[in-house]
Amino acid sequence: MGHLPKLVNDLVVRLGNARLPTQDSDAIVSLAAIAHGKLRRKQGYSPAMLIHESRILQVTIFGTLHKNLSVLDFSLLLPDVMIIADEVDAQLTQTMESFSKAKLKTAVA
Repeated sequence: MGHLPKLVNDLVVRLGNARLPTQDSDAIVSLAAIAHGKLRRKQGYSPAMLIHESRILQVTIFGTLHKNLSVLDFSLLLPDVMIIADEVDAQLTQTMESFSKAKLKTAVA
């Protein structure tokens, strides 16, 4: 199975906590994000390509929210959007860190 379902599951878990992000420690350590960074390094991705992937994920999530506005609870929407954005950014950070560490190991070896 690919990393995307695991990344989305991490996001769902984070949304279940229902706390607005207040600091970096609110993010979940995502083993899927870490593995994703290592895999993308092996596949020859560039950092820009990883950032583009993250943007695609956010656009897709927010597009889905937009298409379903009629069934959303607006009192929860903004806090949930904040959590989604924070979690996707945290996953990107973890992906980039593991991507960079994999680069260092490749360069040293």
